[in-house]
Amino acid sequence: MTPLRAIAILTCALFMPIYTMPKMIDTVLVNCSGIGYPHSPCFLTPDVEVLDLSYNNITMIQQQNFQNLNKLRKLFLQFNHITAIEPGSFAKNSELRYLDLSNNLLQDISVLPFNHLQSLTHLDITNNMFDTADFGAEINKLQKLHSLRFGNTRLSSLNSGSLSVLQGIPLKDVYLITGDLQAFEPGTFNALQNVEKLSLDLQFGQDGKLLINIFQDIPMSTTTLEILNSDFVKKASNVDFFFPLKKLNISTLVAHNITIDDSLTTYLLNSVLGSNIKELVLDTIIMDGIGNWDVIPIPSDQINLRKLQILNVENPNFYHFYSLEYLIDIFAQLTELMILKGNLFYVPCQISEIMTYLRHLDISFNLLQEFSFIPGKCSAPFPNLNTLIANNNKFSNLPKFSTLLSKMEKLSSINASHNDLVLQKGLTCTWPQTLKCINFSHNNLEGNVFGCLPASLQSLDLSYNSITAVPNLKGLRNLREIFLTENFIASFPEIPVGYSLKVLHIDQNKITDINIRFLQSLDLAELKFSNNPLECFCAIQSVSNYVQQRRVVILDWPDRYRCESPRKFKGQIIQALKFSPIECKIPLFVGVLLACVALLVGVCIVLCIKFNITWYCRTLWLWLKAKKSLDANLVEKNFEYNAFVSYSEYDSAWVKNKLLIQLENNEPPYRICIHERDFKPGKPIINNIIDCISKSYKTIFILSKHFVQSEWCHYEFFFAHQQIFDDKKDSLILLLLEPIPKNSIPDRFCKLRKLMNRNTYLEWPQNEFQQGFFWKRLKAVLNLDFHSCSSRVTLQGVIQEPDEIPDRV
Repeated sequence: MTPLRAIAILTCALFMPIYTMPKMIDTVLVNCSGIGYPHSPCFLTPDVEVLDLSYNNITMIQQQNFQNLNKLRKLFLQFNHITAIEPGSFAKNSELRYLDLSNNLLQDISVLPFNHLQSLTHLDITNNMFDTADFGAEINKLQKLHSLRFGNTRLSSLNSGSLSVLQGIPLKDVYLITGDLQAFEPGTFNALQNVEKLSLDLQFGQDGKLLINIFQDIPMSTTTLEILNSDFVKKASNVDFFFPLKKLNISTLVAHNITIDDSLTTYLLNSVLGSNIKELVLDTIIMDGIGNWDVIPIPSDQINLRKLQILNVENPNFYHFYSLEYLIDIFAQLTELMILKGNLFYVPCQISEIMTYLRHLDISFNLLQEFSFIPGKCSAPFPNLNTLIANNNKFSNLPKFSTLLSKMEKLSSINASHNDLVLQKGLTCTWPQTLKCINFSHNNLEGNVFGCLPASLQSLDLSYNSITAVPNLKGLRNLREIFLTENFIASFPEIPVGYSLKVLHIDQNKITDINIRFLQSLDLAELKFSNNPLECFCAIQSVSNYVQQRRVVILDWPDRYRCESPRKFKGQIIQALKFSPIECKIPLFVGVLLACVALLVGVCIVLCIKFNITWYCRTLWLWLKAKKSLDANLVEKNFEYNAFVSYSEYDSAWVKNKLLIQLENNEPPYRICIHERDFKPGKPIINNIIDCISKSYKTIFILSKHFVQSEWCHYEFFFAHQQIFDDKKDSLILLLLEPIPKNSIPDRFCKLRKLMNRNTYLEWPQNEFQQGFFWKRLKAVLNLDFHSCSSRVTLQGVIQEPDEIPDRV
């Protein structure tokens, strides 16, 4: 395609004007639209300010209908079957400011009772059944009326008397609908001398002069002219009825849903370029032509057109357009250009370089690619452009796209959402140093895009991409807003403390855990992280606490912040969660538990020390270990000794000189086992003690003050006592050599103390006469049920490394 043909594409695209609705602040609103009223009731209270009764079955407005609504300010009655309005119907509605009676069956607007509506500012009576636009005198009572919409497709003529009663009303906005207009009297619009915006929804016959008369009659006060729903080709194909626009004071011309051809386009462009029109809006245009426009050349500095909006052009002969090189001057003075839904796929370099005044460019919903938007040969495209909107095109290569944009040295904002942008690994980007705002939502970008962004960036929108992780954003120090909605991000982005970020949206991602300390470190003004699969454990309560601080606006809170896991909380709002202290203060609970355990262990240690429990445990372990190592033959309980004698070394002289002599010199002699003589060398002491006690029928304990102080005597007493439980018999003989005060017996001899309290023991008498009786008693105890089996017991000694045997004391 030639560059000039591409210019035709620019010319034939379409812009949509943007209309803003005034903000309504209503305290009491009743909506009874489409309920079948009055057959279905609509409950009204005297404080109603806004009432919507549209799309019902109302046939007549009567006096009593609204008499109790003295605070009524807006009343919607469109699309009913109203044929008449009784006089005085609005007598009690002096506060009414907005009245819509459109699309009903009113046949005579001259009798409409407006005399009580002194506060009315907007009146719509379009598309009723009246045949003439003859207003009654009562409409002149509406001295605050600023907006009037009237007419219908039945209206075929307009004359100066039709609108004369509107003289003196401060109208600013008039919307007029006609049918197949047959007559228009010059001067009809004289009553509209203060109108600033005039909208003409006209149908007219074959006489093109009729339309010329209408345009010539437009008041000089009108600055905005709208031409709507007209097929100019069918009615006046070869008539230049646009030329009166050159003499008017119109600054904005809007053509909506019109049909034109090449000749009419020529007339339109000549009139626009030769007039005071600064803004041209072509919205939904059907063009029957090939671009054969004989436009009169005008120097660009004499053209007043500054804003051009083109939207949704339908042209079956689009690819047959002539070269439009001569239209380059039209674009030279433009400051704003909007081409939407125009199938634009090429922008000639001549066009982009000549538009030195352009600040705002919107080329959304077209077919542009990197190479066709700004050809490589262009060195300075759009040199003063600030804002570029390129949504819904075919851009795919982010590095190339950024290189093209880098040629626009003053570009500060780019919106390229709904494209196919990707960034291959290892590639870099080049951006204009002035770029502050980027919107790349609805593309195919991944996490590596953050390494391809300019440091000057202040606002970034990467929503609806394929990002799984956000790296550290330390390179984007100026970032104030970041939008990451609906990606695959699992954690909050790393933003260094002290950065100027104010707005963070990271909703609809894969975040399960909230780093509340990180959020608190940021000075955010707005945060949104709803619809994430949050894990609701104790830490999630800190999120509710964070919200309650009210330093930041949390969007969608609390309804869209719900738990995904664990299962018992799935689907619940996190603000309503309740946790037990044990669940949420595990470190404290563990600390208390450990303290209790430590206290219990301490108590046990103290008790063990006090009652020698450790000694008993250690000794019992040694006894069990030694018992396992005994020979099997010894378990048969056939005794080798009459007695094993346990004594302290301090008492050994008495044992040897008295006890052994008495017992071993007896007839028959007693077999006595003592450690000094009968312990087997090489065996551990513990094993020897247990071995000897096991082979002895009795165990004699020589009790004295030295005995209770002896460690080894304690072992022997313990093992002998254990033998009682093994054999289930009493084999202990307590021989008290000297008096022992009970308070002098150590705690570890607690069993000895109990035995002395419970059992009878032998006392060594100092009287020689009594000593004889003592020996007889001792020998009698040793003789009971003893059968020597020494000849049948074969001892197999367990030879071990000899222990170091300390002195028995």
